[in-house]
Amino acid sequence: MSVHTTVNRETYVPSDLSRADEDHRSGWVTFAGVLMLLVGTLNIIDGIAAISKAHFFVGNTDYIAGDLNTWGWVVLCLGIAAILVALGIFAKNQFARWIGVGVLGLNAISQLMFIPAYPFWSLSIFAIDILAIYGLVAYGSHRSRTEF
Repeated sequence: MSVHTTVNRETYVPSDLSRADEDHRSGWVTFAGVLMLLVGTLNIIDGIAAISKAHFFVGNTDYIAGDLNTWGWVVLCLGIAAILVALGIFAKNQFARWIGVGVLGLNAISQLMFIPAYPFWSLSIFAIDILAIYGLVAYGSHRSRTEF
């Protein structure tokens, strides 16, 4: 006795594959949240050092706009925002994910403006920002085929 069932190939997704796909996607979002915590912490340290005129920044540099103190405050505020948004991402808040994209985008721009102070550091943080934006945008919101 055999049982025949008809399965439409367009809507059938094995549960193991969709679960693995969801794990992969949530892994990227978690990774982006961890990167945001890292960037936020580094920005807070960087901002405090710039505001207090620490000696490890390149001296007598010219900035496109503002000075080292100004960019220190900008980076400090973005660092605090990044940490708060990362906590929202860990809570799986979709609004926090999009705010995170905005904060990371602004931080990437501010790091490019901060290059005269500490070039390698700024470019490293810029690269982390872009990687975190990729994780939030490409893997943040997904409906599996089984939800329809």
